Amino acid sequence: MSARRLATMAVAGVLLGACAPIPRPAVLDELEHVRAGAVAAESKRYAPGAFARAEKLRGEALAALDKKDRSGAQILGEHSIAAHAYAHALSRVARAEAAETEAKAQSSTGEASLAGLEAEQARVAAEVDALDMRIKVARDAQPVVPSGKADADREKARVAAARSLALQARLLCGAARLLIAPAEPAGAQPTAAQPAAAQPASADLMAQLDVATAAIRKLDAELAEVGGSARPIPAPIDQASRARAGCLAALTAARRAATPVTRAPGAGDALLAELSAAGTWSPVRDDRGIVVTLRGLFAGNALTKAGEARLRDLARVAAAHPSFPVAVVVHTDRDISSREEPAWSARADAVVRALGPAPGASAAGASPATQPIAPFVAGSAAPVVDPGGSERARNARVEVVFVTPETL
Repeated sequence: MSARRLATMAVAGVLLGACAPIPRPAVLDELEHVRAGAVAAESKRYAPGAFARAEKLRGEALAALDKKDRSGAQILGEHSIAAHAYAHALSRVARAEAAETEAKAQSSTGEASLAGLEAEQARVAAEVDALDMRIKVARDAQPVVPSGKADADREKARVAAARSLALQARLLCGAARLLIAPAEPAGAQPTAAQPAAAQPASADLMAQLDVATAAIRKLDAELAEVGGSARPIPAPIDQASRARAGCLAALTAARRAATPVTRAPGAGDALLAELSAAGTWSPVRDDRGIVVTLRGLFAGNALTKAGEARLRDLARVAAAHPSFPVAVVVHTDRDISSREEPAWSARADAVVRALGPAPGASAAGASPATQPIAPFVAGSAAPVVDPGGSERARNARVEVVFVTPETL
């Protein structure tokens, strides 16, 4: 056989090997088996939102496989299976609640059966909590890959991302503090009076929140060093990710401590549905709770009459849901100096006052809102449009956040 023919066959072999498909992870076959069962059909019927989330993760796993990312497909496939299990647990809760409603409508002869259904509901709700924890642990168990060196432009982007994560961490820890310790001594996060129903914070929750808050202070110091140093210093992007995760963990722990095990959570869903039904708020949900974004509230530093009217309408919603603490977050469309901070803080305080009970409400017999309301000035670290674009004014906004008091 000639040398030329041998070379041609070798090249063809390399090309065939390069085009060979990567092995399909076994977890994807397991996922297809889960989807084909009766359990998935029940989840699709009783928990369509959770089922759709599981299917989205499956689609991302298949997309990763198409891109020859076998490890990504493996991880996303495992997350999809866990999400299907979570959806099934939710469907069992919904089915148990429907059966409980029917049992309550029957005569007293069905009370024994009702007691059994309530016990089943409590057990399933505990299973939902455990599955939620497993999903979060699986996600957080993936180690943060240390960031390597980067060019100047990428390092600048990392600094911006670290500042954004630091802001998210502060807002998450602020939401956790509203749930754990609504009333604090001077020097703590500003809040309104502690509601009568609030209970003393547990030492464990406060310790966890203190650790998360200390991580934010350390991160702020590192960010200040990056901004004030003449020599290039790597952006603390990894530390920012950990600080945000720590604050989210503290908020989640506070919610779990307040969630009754005897029923499935749903207070946040009810508030979101109420605000959506009004047709004027466009609420969204994030890790903090239910968020309503408002623009055009101010003329200079004073609330406009239209802005006050909008806030009074929202205050009535807050008063009807006193278990939800409220965070008022003021975002700017540009960086602000230390001289400007008092003016922006005054704006946040004005919104807090507008959301509080109206003067004379108690005398008129109305029940004033009892939940704490805390102001936060976020600055320009969380833009929603290009800060250098023609629509940058949209970045100036006020978020009214109803902090969800129970597990989502």
